[in-house]
Amino acid sequence: MKPASPNFRARLLIADDHASVRAGLSSLLSDEPDFEIVGESYSVATTLRTIEERVPDIVLLDYRLGAECADRVLAELVTRSNAPRVLMLSMEDERVVGQEMIRRGATDYVPKHAPTVEILAALRHIRDTLIAERSGNVAEAPRAARNGAVHLTKREHEVLLLLKSGLPSKSIAQRLRISDKTVDVHTHQLRRKLNLRTQLELVRHATLFVADDFGVSA
Repeated sequence: MKPASPNFRARLLIADDHASVRAGLSSLLSDEPDFEIVGESYSVATTLRTIEERVPDIVLLDYRLGAECADRVLAELVTRSNAPRVLMLSMEDERVVGQEMIRRGATDYVPKHAPTVEILAALRHIRDTLIAERSGNVAEAPRAARNGAVHLTKREHEVLLLLKSGLPSKSIAQRLRISDKTVDVHTHQLRRKLNLRTQLELVRHATLFVADDFGVSA
């Protein structure tokens, strides 16, 4: 795969079972210089087939594709090498569906009712990450974390492990016998140290890179 230049246009597939939603997203993104829309799909089967045929870099994927749940798409993609990144959209509760989809392989999650600027920001973040990875210029903080070089306190490590196990913030607070606000402070510090943009990126990082023996500092 060739390195991506800063002018790289990410190939984008829009997967949603409503034609009006696909048309709206296509209209929103068609004039964006960072993206090239290479296809649309409306079901799990058409999404997987279009991914195979059009080879998108990013799939903008609705959580529900008709009567089917799009996690079937994620289950298939995690078995493939060079699979596209997935930005999941859903009307469901972000705290429940978003974190679960991140654990199953989605790159990021945005509520379907979010402002268009938020959807664009998430897509651009994924595009910028692709450019960095293909250029061998992956962000230093996450790479250091994978190598065990980021120093976390004992409590931060505990919070990260509980995020990895799938617990929401309220349950983490109860488990550690601390307040919800204290959990929020720890997750903010973790995102800062690991150079991660959102809570969902922190969950994904924990799932992919954090081992039970991840080093900590006092």
